[in-house]
This record gives sequence, C-alpha cells and structure tokens, in this order.
Amino acid sequence: MRIIFVVLLIVNAIYAMSWNLYSGKENPSASSLSQINSEKIVLIPTEENCLAWGNFDEEQLHEAEISISEIVPDQSYNLEEAGYMLKYWLYIPPFQNKDIANRMINKLRNLGIVSFRIKDENSPQKNAISLGIFADKADAETQLYDIEKKGIPNGTIEERTVAVQNIVIHGATEEIKQQLQAVMAQFEGTRLVQIKCERL
Repeated sequence: MRIIFVVLLIVNAIYAMSWNLYSGKENPSASSLSQINSEKIVLIPTEENCLAWGNFDEEQLHEAEISISEIVPDQSYNLEEAGYMLKYWLYIPPFQNKDIANRMINKLRNLGIVSFRIKDENSPQKNAISLGIFADKADAETQLYDIEKKGIPNGTIEERTVAVQNIVIHGATEEIKQQLQAVMAQFEGTRLVQIKCERL
C-alpha cells in the first residue's frame, strides 16, 4: 500500500511539472507580450516640416506650377487656399473683336511685353489684354510707364480683390529650398516660409 502511495505521488509531481511547462510556452506573461509589442510599434508623427510658397493669384499659379514641376515631383506638394488680397491689374481695355486684340498682342510680343487676351465670353473684359497683376501698385505704375514709352496707349490700372493660394511643398530639402528661392524672383510679390503641415 505504501509503495502505491509513493508511485501516485511521483506521477502527480511529474504531471504538475509537465502542465506548468506547457502553460509557460502557450501563455507568455503580459509583461513579455508588452515588451514584444512595444518593440514592433513605431509611431509616425502626423505633422512634418513643409515650405509654403505664395500668395499666388490664378494667373501666377499656372506659371508657378510649371516652374515647381521641374524641382519637385507632383505627389510631394499640394495647393491650399490662402484667402484674398488686394492687387493691381494692368490691362488694355477691350478691343472690338479678337482679331484686333490679337494684332495688339503680336505687337506687344515684338516689344518683349508678356500679355494675353481675355477670352471669357461672359466677362465684361472680353477681348481686353492683360499685362499682369501686381501686389504693389508702384510696380504696376512702373510697368504702365514702360509700355507708354514703347508707344502702347490706353493702359489702365484697376484695383482687384483676388483669391490667392499657396503651394505647400512636403519634405523639402535645403537644396529644394535654395532652388525655390532662385525661382521666386520671377514671381513678384510671393514669399516662401517654413510651416508645420499634415503628412500627405
């Protein structure tokens, strides 16, 4: 009888040891799981350093996007509304028809003056010739004086409140910043500032 008791005691001890070993393998402690998970989780900031280049009116924005496409890929920038600004539009009042307007544009081109015809059928300025939109009235007056010296009459300056936009460049390097600063000289009245923005 005593021998049977000893045998049962040994069997129970072996079973208990086996169960503890199996449970340890199948159910790691909470602290172990926490340690494993914490090593795998990498938190990515929702914001990053960006460059905001603006304020562009509609006319400037098209040209700016052409310039910036040569510096940064399309997927690394976006446009954002930047409110409204008072600007100064220099133009030659509407001509009788588009043919007369186009002849004036050719004359301006030969004089080295950039211009384009207003084509909007619903605009009261249809067939007018735009000579640029300026942030500074003094710059508009200087350009007006220049075209008058070249024999172009009827130039007019008009105040306009226009919607403006910024081009926001994500992940810009110092090299990209320097390239943009060089291009900025072509876009009167714009500025380049560093901001925080949401990742694309």
